Amino acid sequence: MNASELERKDVIEIAEGLRLIEEGVERIQKVMRDRKIKSIQEIASSLIPIFKQDEDQLSEEVLKHLQ
Repeated sequence: MNASELERKDVIEIAEGLRLIEEGVERIQKVMRDRKIKSIQEIASSLIPIFKQDEDQLSEEVLKHLQ
């Protein structure tokens, strides 16, 4: 199957996925603006120690939120 064979439902699913990505990017950008974070690398360097510190509880909370 190639892109020209997409069905209407496929296009709708893709559009919904793109909307969710856009919403996620906007949320990330808001946090970055609020916290004056300048790069994704800066975020990653902050997240890694947090995940390592409280791996089990934080992982469960993140997974619950994603479901």
